[in-house]
Amino acid sequence: MPKNLTDKLTAEFKKNLKTILDERAHVTNAKKLSIEAGLGETAVRDILKNRSVSPKLETIQKLAKALHVPVYRLIPSMIDHSYDQLAQQEEEIQLLREASGLDYMDLNELKAAVEKRKKTQR
Repeated sequence: MPKNLTDKLTAEFKKNLKTILDERAHVTNAKKLSIEAGLGETAVRDILKNRSVSPKLETIQKLAKALHVPVYRLIPSMIDHSYDQLAQQEEEIQLLREASGLDYMDLNELKAAVEKRKKTQR
């Protein structure tokens, strides 16, 4: 995953984690959440204070479980990014299905067109 995307997802995660903790301040705090998630007692505080550069997905999953929220509540744009990738793959599959009746030369041309499209999207 590109660094700028990782940075964006990390910032989004931290912002959403802080929002949820603020909403639930009457029942939990960073230390309690860390312990409930099975992490070190300063883990959440370290994440929020930028002492943890980029939390592992496993850590995010543990925190989501302890908060009783789906992971996409903490990182919604990660899901959006995944849907974009799926849509692109479905489009490529459809192109290949349509090309299945073409001869060998045409199929190679189709593959070249798909590769060219991938390069232009980067």
